[in-house]
Amino acid sequence: MKKLWTAFLLTALITSGCGSNNTQEKTTTKAEKVTKSASFDEKLAGGQLGSETIAFVGAGTANKLWVIDGKYHKLVSTIDAGGPYNERTNKDFYPNLNDTHAIAFTKDFKTLFTGDWYNYDEPSYVIAIDPITMREKWRLPTGKGAHHIALSPDDKYLYVANQHDGTLSVIDLAAKKKIKDLQTGKGTCYLSPTMYWDGKAIDTQYMFLSVESENKVVAIDMKTNEIVKNIPVGGMVHGTNLTPDGKYVWAAVMGAKKVAIINPKTLEVSGEIKLKEGPIHITFSPDSKYGYVTTGGNQIYKINVKTHKIEWSSTGTTVPAHVGVTPDGKELWTLNHGMDKRYPYTLGGAAVSGVQVWDTETGKLITEIVADGVPHEIQFVPYSVFTPKTEAAKESSHGNHDTVSAAEEIFKKTCLSCHGNDLKGGAGPDISKVGGKYSEQEILSIVKDGRGMMPSNLLSDQDSEKIAKWLSEKK
Repeated sequence: MKKLWTAFLLTALITSGCGSNNTQEKTTTKAEKVTKSASFDEKLAGGQLGSETIAFVGAGTANKLWVIDGKYHKLVSTIDAGGPYNERTNKDFYPNLNDTHAIAFTKDFKTLFTGDWYNYDEPSYVIAIDPITMREKWRLPTGKGAHHIALSPDDKYLYVANQHDGTLSVIDLAAKKKIKDLQTGKGTCYLSPTMYWDGKAIDTQYMFLSVESENKVVAIDMKTNEIVKNIPVGGMVHGTNLTPDGKYVWAAVMGAKKVAIINPKTLEVSGEIKLKEGPIHITFSPDSKYGYVTTGGNQIYKINVKTHKIEWSSTGTTVPAHVGVTPDGKELWTLNHGMDKRYPYTLGGAAVSGVQVWDTETGKLITEIVADGVPHEIQFVPYSVFTPKTEAAKESSHGNHDTVSAAEEIFKKTCLSCHGNDLKGGAGPDISKVGGKYSEQEILSIVKDGRGMMPSNLLSDQDSEKIAKWLSEKK
């Protein structure tokens, strides 16, 4: 009996001890998870970090462009589109004056385009902006009511949809000149993009343009800049977008509460997706598997592109109209035309508007970013575009990093005193762009043999080769 009691006590102690340790381990694990999910950076971002991009948004009636940090979901700057701030007396016009809807970037991200309309009796302007300096480069008159814009895949032409004179302006970017106006129809509205995120053009021969009042999508051949077909879609149509792989065109047919699906090769309507409310705008995931559609009733849908199955739906705030997906595919940004439920004040005489950020996997709201204006188009640009040149060179060199560093050290020790720290010259000539004038082999000969006051054989053969290679890239 004594042995049995001892065994029972031992078993109880062991069981109790194990149970206590397990509880402690579970508590620790849970605490670690809580700590991890509530990191400082994530709190700054509204609970979840986004992609390392800068989002440019047409801020509508604010007559500005918003500049938003995509990782931390913060408005960091604005760009003023310029021009007078006229009172909006004509309520029949949409967009109203000073309404910067449009956003389009060249594939190298060196030029940003938008459009604005300053006077009812005069044409709109397309405006070219340097996104690095945030300064205007140039502007050109187009038609009346510049609404949306897009570039040809080769960045040769810029197209401007003029909503109030029913034309599409074609601008030759090299000449900075409008070369023609295509008569597209009443309510000329939205143009399909030819690039979404990374500078890679969508494989398409045609630009697709919605024409609201004529219930059609117009296909434009970007090689000839001519209309090739008017495609009836059965109702008033607004947003029109291409999948990133170029295989499908979706058109938001608000008047028939459906998305019309167009084959971009045959230019025929090949299917439709019926919805409870009229769709407004459309965008796609980077892998072309999902379409995101906003509709009346402030609804947002994630739809499988092949099966047309609705993966989830969420409710936004006050017309979540235009949409954009981040380059990593993890976030959907909706551009909302009002946030007055939470912000009981006005900015510039209008209700506060902004962006709502959604998790594409779950459809849950992550955070929102508010400002003045009524936002429309959006474009995500990689952080790397805005990285200082010295850092960018280090980042991009990769395998060449050691060679570049070695060449820079050789230059500092032997050449800097004559050619200057910035290679702009001093006692010796400016060699900051010498690679544009001489080949690597020619530079190597100059380094070895000398020229003018520069003596020969200053460096070893190996160091001469490193310097020549490095300088040949200075163009």
